[in-house]
Amino acid sequence: MRRIDRPIPVELRFAPRDAAGRANLARYDRDASPPARAAATLLLLYPDLDGELTVPLTVRHAELRSHAGEVSLPGGAVEAGDRDRAAAALREAHEEIGVEPDTVRVLGSLDDVWIPVSNYRVRPYVAAMAARPRLIPHVEEVAAVLEVPVRRLLAPDAVTEEEIDVHGFRLRAAVYRYAGERIWGATARALAMFASVVLEASRAS
Repeated sequence: MRRIDRPIPVELRFAPRDAAGRANLARYDRDASPPARAAATLLLLYPDLDGELTVPLTVRHAELRSHAGEVSLPGGAVEAGDRDRAAAALREAHEEIGVEPDTVRVLGSLDDVWIPVSNYRVRPYVAAMAARPRLIPHVEEVAAVLEVPVRRLLAPDAVTEEEIDVHGFRLRAAVYRYAGERIWGATARALAMFASVVLEASRAS
């Protein structure tokens, strides 16, 4: 796999801003927060039934205490029994959508993403499977699985800006939209990093 430059370029529009466009928000000051807990997500690639390269995302239940109703990559906090962050990402994907870890090939990782509201430092891992897995959502956490074609992430009009209400605080953020769902925050940043790597590789080839 070709070595990628770090940090991976991501549009500034993905950075937290208030409705007036100001980015220097105290609540998003990483230096003012306690040490973040390590976490990992899995950006899994596989061909769908029509052969199109696809990434599965989860739509979280609206009743959950954190990130309720949001669209996320499968993932979560690193636990004591995890060998490393990649193992945590594979475990979480198995728990959330039923993907068997031994059927997945981990290709590499993207840059860490900090989530201010929960204070997690998330490392997205890019992985692949030869065929579409049988997806089994964990019903207590996952309301639905959203399978997004990679071509949609690479489209010129893939990213738009929206105002989002977060616990009464209005944010402006770059988002992806697919199948009526809004994909933003750390998940959108991870997808944008992946898209940046793919587009750069296509230009270099």
